[in-house]
Amino acid sequence: MSDTLQAIAGAFEIPGDLRGGLRLGSGHIHETWVATYDHDGSAVRYVHQRINTRVFRDPRALMRNLTRVTDHLRGKLATRNIADAERRCLRLIPTREGHPSFTGPEGDSWRSFLYIEGTQSLDAIQSPDQAHRVAHAFGVFAADLSDLPPPALATTIPHFHDLAKRVEALASAVAEDIRGRARAASREIESCEALRGRVSRLLTEVGADRLPRRTLHNDCKINNVLLDAGTGEALCVIDLDTVMDGTVLCDFGELVRTGACPFREDETERSRMHVDLDLLRALARGYREGAAALLSDHEIDALPAAGPALALENAVRFLSDHLAGDVYFRIHREGHNLERCRAQLRRVELFLESLDAIRAATG
Repeated sequence: MSDTLQAIAGAFEIPGDLRGGLRLGSGHIHETWVATYDHDGSAVRYVHQRINTRVFRDPRALMRNLTRVTDHLRGKLATRNIADAERRCLRLIPTREGHPSFTGPEGDSWRSFLYIEGTQSLDAIQSPDQAHRVAHAFGVFAADLSDLPPPALATTIPHFHDLAKRVEALASAVAEDIRGRARAASREIESCEALRGRVSRLLTEVGADRLPRRTLHNDCKINNVLLDAGTGEALCVIDLDTVMDGTVLCDFGELVRTGACPFREDETERSRMHVDLDLLRALARGYREGAAALLSDHEIDALPAAGPALALENAVRFLSDHLAGDVYFRIHREGHNLERCRAQLRRVELFLESLDAIRAATG
């Protein structure tokens, strides 16, 4: 068991004694543990998460957002008389002093949630039905937050979905080349620039700069929805750190990028890479049905641009991080972020090649 985990166990309002803990999940950003506590002879599990403060530089603002969002969503569930609300909305566990997070022995920020039992998340969609369920959950999530009372949520990552800023950051990473990697990545750098022009023209065509700003999830990866392990029902949207101002392209783009291309984010075999239009149609139908009347005609017409835009954005981010020395995304081997970049660039190409079919699928 981690000494750090043992040290923070008593900081949160959790009855019982810590019995053990294991690393959880495949996320690139935070360090996450699932810990088991003995509650009067019964095992109850909680999630402890070390917040990556290199990415989220104001953890207090982050936790204020999280508290407001989960409180609001819990109120929505109560209004609809949902019986199993504890499985459908994250339950934040306060510290023993009543704070939403705890500063650990090394000065790091930790938070805790009740673990939602009997659930699973998917790194790859396995059927159109699953695609529909996941997308519907994200659509409902967006609709439920449409009346979040002011003030606006804090911006947890400035310019998170700002392609122009991401491209500027890549140019800086290339110019600085602090790890001497730019020459070996010249093909990927050139591909990013070439595809940027094509995607920018598409975004102009759909009027992306005139889309309404909404409170959205902004990171609608398919593994950010918990499914009931028995029934497959989509229960709970998780990973709420990027819930803030955004456009529908940000939500739907990540959903399509991770859900309609059934290959790994770091896939290296091009023959396995393709767009599954059946999955894409199910994602579009599910998100639109979940969001219901929230989306305008302009937003619906712009959806075909979402996949290429978010795939390119992620390609640029992975490449920038590779050049900077892998300081943002957790890697598992040398050159991992470059592999991720290549897979995203291929996604951009595939989306652009399939644009007419995607327009038909999302309309």
